Amino acid sequence: MARHSGPRTVQCYHCRHRFDVGGRAQSTSCPHCHKALIVADVIVDKLRGPLREIRTCGRVQVNKRGRLIAELIEAHGGIECLGIIESHRVLSGAAVTLGPKAQFKGDLQAPSLEILLGARLYGWIQVPDDSLGLSDLPRTA
Repeated sequence: MARHSGPRTVQCYHCRHRFDVGGRAQSTSCPHCHKALIVADVIVDKLRGPLREIRTCGRVQVNKRGRLIAELIEAHGGIECLGIIESHRVLSGAAVTLGPKAQFKGDLQAPSLEILLGARLYGWIQVPDDSLGLSDLPRTA
């Protein structure tokens, strides 16, 4: 999991309100709508799902032996897939990377997409897309 050094700006995935959180925060609640938010990265090493939704203000990372099955995946920090993702709808606020043996099934909306040789895609792709409205947020590595 990535640890950020200082405060960072996140956007609530329920009401789209922007606010600052501490660099080490794993979860918080939105000061506007008071709903719980996951701020940490979601890392998938094995089968996870079927789930209704996975939402995070961080990244979603599916490792080589990982498989993520969900109706909705929303990752404001981007997606890196080396394994398998199956979803009806995937929204990313940053770059999506599909590794050489990745399998992606579903509808994807993201600002950019990197597909390495050997990856398999099934579904509808809309790139560039800023449907989450995150293009003007400062990016932290």
